Amino acid sequence: MTKRNTNNHNHTLHYDAEYAGFDLHTANAPYILPFLDRFHTVMQRVLQSHKRVLAVKFDLHLPTHTNPYLQRNAITEFIERVKAGIVSYQNAVARRNQRVYPTEVEYVAKVEQTTDSELEHYHVVLFTNKDTLYPVGNLSHEDPTKLGQIIRQAWLKTHGLSADSRVALLHTSTPVFRVLQGPLSTYDPVHRDAFLHFSYLCKEKTTKYQGKRQSFYSSNAKNKAPA
Repeated sequence: MTKRNTNNHNHTLHYDAEYAGFDLHTANAPYILPFLDRFHTVMQRVLQSHKRVLAVKFDLHLPTHTNPYLQRNAITEFIERVKAGIVSYQNAVARRNQRVYPTEVEYVAKVEQTTDSELEHYHVVLFTNKDTLYPVGNLSHEDPTKLGQIIRQAWLKTHGLSADSRVALLHTSTPVFRVLQGPLSTYDPVHRDAFLHFSYLCKEKTTKYQGKRQSFYSSNAKNKAPA
């Protein structure tokens, strides 16, 4: 088995059935080890920041009019809009003299493209304080939840689409969200199940290699989106 990624020699491939004590789906192997490292770091950090964490997994698709040579990365724009939407919501809560629950906005995002697709798509796991916004729906135009609306509108606005557009560019997984209680532990069955589910983002197959642009994005210690 090749230990180095032939598409990126800086990446070591991971074939084992577990990582750092967490199970992995062997059917998705090989995984890209640096992606697993970054994903594990994000989960560990956010579960140290909040007692209860809301983790939402979803896919983002590009509209057909997308310019593949956009100067700014779509994930950067999207995350900044999500953060702005949450701040706007928190300000509205404060104006009603209600308690505002602060939150870190942490995430991992993977760029993929299958051979039969003209455009890439993004797999995303978004982590927030469960007490800030809960729950989240299916991210469709009928999703009544506030966080669902924030996520959906952030992606539509990133591509210059109307916030009330019915276009189906966002798709959730099953389950739509998980509630995790920290700190991260291999002994917690909820954590183990979540890591197994979310680690899909770290698989090598269908990863889109973008030259100077990254294939995998994650929030960093300062909680900023990459350029």
